[in-house]
Amino acid sequence: MVEGGAGAWFLIAYVLFVAVAVVGFAAISSLIYIIEAHERRSMNSGIMLTGLILMYAGTVAGLVLLGVAGGIGGYASVVEHSTVDATQNLLSPYVNIITVACSAAVAGAAVTIYEMGTAKATEG
Repeated sequence: MVEGGAGAWFLIAYVLFVAVAVVGFAAISSLIYIIEAHERRSMNSGIMLTGLILMYAGTVAGLVLLGVAGGIGGYASVVEHSTVDATQNLLSPYVNIITVACSAAVAGAAVTIYEMGTAKATEG
C-alpha cells in the first residue's frame, strides 16, 4: 500500500465490487430467466434459495464493509495524516470480515449455478 493510499485502495475495491455484483446478478438473473422461460425447467428448490440468499448477503456485507473501511482508511490517511502502519492497523480488522463476506457471495453464486444445472423440467 502506497503511503496515504488506503482510502483510494478501498474505494477502487468498492467500485470494482459494485461493478462485479451488478454484472454477476444480471448474468445470474438472465440465466434463471432463460432456464425457466425457454428451457421450461423449474428453479424452485430450497438449495437455490439458500444460494441466492448467501450471494445477496455476502455481496451486501462486502459492499458495506468495503465502504466503511474505505472511509476509515481515507480519513485516517488524508485528514489525520496517519502513518502507513497506523492506517494498516485501523484496517486490519476489516480484512478477514470482508474476505468472509466475499467468500459467502462466491459460495452462493456457485450453489446457485450448480442448482441451475440440475433443475428439473416442468410438465405442461
